[in-house]
Amino acid sequence: MPSTAAADAPTLPKVGQCMNSSELKPVDCAASHDAEVMGVGEMTGLPSTYPDTTALRKAALPSCYGVINDYLGSADAGGTRLQVWTFWPNEAGWLKGERWRLCTVVELAPEGKALARKGSLKDALKGGSSFNTFQICLGGSPSKDPDVKPAACNSPHMAEAVPGGIVPLGKFSDPAPSKEQMSAVAKDKCTKAVHDYLGSDKRTDVFPAWRMPGSQGWSEGWTYAICYAEATKTFTGTLLGIRDNPLPN
Repeated sequence: MPSTAAADAPTLPKVGQCMNSSELKPVDCAASHDAEVMGVGEMTGLPSTYPDTTALRKAALPSCYGVINDYLGSADAGGTRLQVWTFWPNEAGWLKGERWRLCTVVELAPEGKALARKGSLKDALKGGSSFNTFQICLGGSPSKDPDVKPAACNSPHMAEAVPGGIVPLGKFSDPAPSKEQMSAVAKDKCTKAVHDYLGSDKRTDVFPAWRMPGSQGWSEGWTYAICYAEATKTFTGTLLGIRDNPLPN
């Protein structure tokens, strides 16, 4: 799930500016920072009393999901550690009439912490050459485990998100499809994406898997499946272009 935070921000950073999540003030992107602004807007349709976090997430997050692909230059953002963090007014600001929404992108460490980095992420995934730099790897099974934890891709893991493996499932404003409906859409596209990633469709120890949104995620703008190449046991290394060779140790 994307991180969100209530904050006091008298002067909002602008799109393309960098900042630190602990302090919503612009910093030079060449300097150390942990967030980059990719969208600024206003939330509407909410009460004058301070809403609960669920209502704020539903109001703020869909717009942020709507801009991350364009900002990073690829539809593969959902398969990477470049993720949405959203900010909105704290209760004091809300009662003063503030309704701003700040969409940022951060690079997450496997344990979920925003990493300090230098340089802009604008178009970071354009052309696909940087996907493996930010790729999500999982320590558990995306097809079997209810909850899976990201793992460093150079450490033992069981699954890797694959390029071309983000499968749109609909619009967040529409009713969420059933798990069966989402799986039917994801199956063929994930199978092709995984076989292209492996360079083989003959393996039995590596197979296509996918993760889908739940009802809360859907209402907040997560409306796609993420395709993974999943192995039957943990391995260290990459499955990219493995073809019919043994799993890397």
